Amino acid sequence: MSSNLVGFAKELSRTKPGDLPEKFLQLDNILQRSKSITSVKHEIISLDILPILLLTLRQDFTAVPNGWRLASISLSKLACSCMCVELDRNNAKTKQWSTKFYDQYLPQGIDSFILLTRHMQDRYTQEKKSHIGQDYLSFMNTVISNLLELLTFHANEYSLIKQILVSPKFMELFLTDDVYLCSLMTNMFEDVIRKSGRLTGASVFYELSNKLKQDYVNELAYKLTVFDNNDVGRAAVRALIAVCETDPNIVFLLADKFKGLPTILQRWHGRGFGMDLQDLLAILNRGVKGGHYSREYQRENYAASKIQALWRGHTSRKRMEKANQAMKQFHNSFRKRKRRETEIKEEQRQRAEVQYLATRDHYRRLRQFKLQQIQAIQLLPASEVEKYLEIQRLRSATKIQAVFRGYLLRRVLADGGHDRLIMNRAARRIQRSFRRYRQRKQAELDRRQKRLEYIKPTILTEAKREELIEQIEKWRSERAPRAMSDEEFLALHGRAQEHLNRYVTTNRAWRRIEQRQRLLLHMLNNDSEFLLSNYPKLKSAMEPNNQTILTTNHLDQAATYLNHPSSAIRYRAREAHNEALKYARAPWYKGLQIANTQDDDDDDDEDEYFNRGGLDDFSRNDILSNPVRFEYEKRKFHQFTPNTTTSSIEHHQ
Repeated sequence: MSSNLVGFAKELSRTKPGDLPEKFLQLDNILQRSKSITSVKHEIISLDILPILLLTLRQDFTAVPNGWRLASISLSKLACSCMCVELDRNNAKTKQWSTKFYDQYLPQGIDSFILLTRHMQDRYTQEKKSHIGQDYLSFMNTVISNLLELLTFHANEYSLIKQILVSPKFMELFLTDDVYLCSLMTNMFEDVIRKSGRLTGASVFYELSNKLKQDYVNELAYKLTVFDNNDVGRAAVRALIAVCETDPNIVFLLADKFKGLPTILQRWHGRGFGMDLQDLLAILNRGVKGGHYSREYQRENYAASKIQALWRGHTSRKRMEKANQAMKQFHNSFRKRKRRETEIKEEQRQRAEVQYLATRDHYRRLRQFKLQQIQAIQLLPASEVEKYLEIQRLRSATKIQAVFRGYLLRRVLADGGHDRLIMNRAARRIQRSFRRYRQRKQAELDRRQKRLEYIKPTILTEAKREELIEQIEKWRSERAPRAMSDEEFLALHGRAQEHLNRYVTTNRAWRRIEQRQRLLLHMLNNDSEFLLSNYPKLKSAMEPNNQTILTTNHLDQAATYLNHPSSAIRYRAREAHNEALKYARAPWYKGLQIANTQDDDDDDDEDEYFNRGGLDDFSRNDILSNPVRFEYEKRKFHQFTPNTTTSSIEHHQ
């Protein structure tokens, strides 16, 4: 099981109800980052996170900032994604929570989606601003899309469709006078009715009560009669067709109760859904042969209209295609001429600008060169002027020659010399690469020849091999393992038993000594606390008017308390009382740990006291094995027990 989901479930149990919507955004991030989405959905259902999410969808999001947007776009999508999962009810591992998912969570999710849509419908009807009302419409459309997606995924769960059709909240949503809501809910009703059809047997709508079916049919007929919106009319006509196809008895209900319905349907002609109108009229007049509303007549009329429309469209498109082609050619030629004139003007302007800039730069450089030459002549002595002018003339001649050679070379290259230049460069590069390759091969041959000069053959002769084998056999014979005799084995066993007995006896005696030492220390602590608690305070003793003196009775009581043989029992009782308080005030998991410790320590009273008050910071084996440490601990023990003889200790040693 994922640790992220377990931690999220623990945090969810400590989160306030008002913070739950924003908290579930973390679950959406976990679901998107997971590699196996199906396993994560199974864990969400098994950890009972899904019912908390469904309960969150049922609350009022008015107090939450952007609450309705969060509920419709994020939470409803998250709930739909978590419930769109297939579970095996026959699997023994998942049978318990899979049964709970199909019997409780799915019906609860359907109710939550319908209730959330109902809340948004109330907010939409109360809202005065148009742009905010459009937001609520989009939110409702999102929630309904998620609900239909859930029904599509669980297409075999027909009880969910029946739950929607029977729900009073869905009937409240369906009974509305708003044009947009009416179109939205009618389309949803049509989708639900078409999903209710079974492969075998009667549909879910057929199993509803007659009163509920009459209510839905009355509302659809009311929408066709009152409203004048094309979307509402199209949705109502399609919904009636779906209802009639699902339940044949509805056709007779419409024929008996709504005899003027065919006349009312005539006003919806030419609205863009004529085919649906013809199908509905054909269903209503299915029993009449040759009538104006029979299926054959409507089909022929529609076919003729369709053929005429197609022919008119074909001829109109031909005429428009020729006109468009001619106008397109005219526009293209005009644009090309304008573009060519603009390009010519732009090119002339750029050429004139470049020529002007080049002429200006040439005169500027010429002027700067003359000024520099005049300044240099002024600085030079008279004898060096002629030499300087000669150098400048040589440089000028060199520059003119370089420019002329460049001109000649460019003319040669333009006449085909560029290819010859490339061929010459390629030939030189091939020759250079071959020379380097030949040099590398020659250097490698030289290195091999030098290496062969220093290599001497090393051959293992037969004499050397026999000598090595002899050395190996000698080493093995000197270091061969020696078998232990029975006498040596018994002696080694006796020494081990002797060391073990010495350790056991010494450790037991030392443990009794430690117990007595700890007991005496605790008695001293109890006696000192008693004296300090019963002795008069310093403040009362220092007062001049108070001559408080400890009487003989107080001293006798103190001596009786200190010398009483039950002082050790009082200490034990006090320790047991402290343990009981610790057990009572500790958390439940600490209590289990203390109880397990007590059960393990009840077998040996001596070990229990040793574990509670014994030495914890060092090992007794280290004391017994270290003589210096042993003498130190013995002296410390005799400080508190001066009357104790060392004969028993030395005897154990």
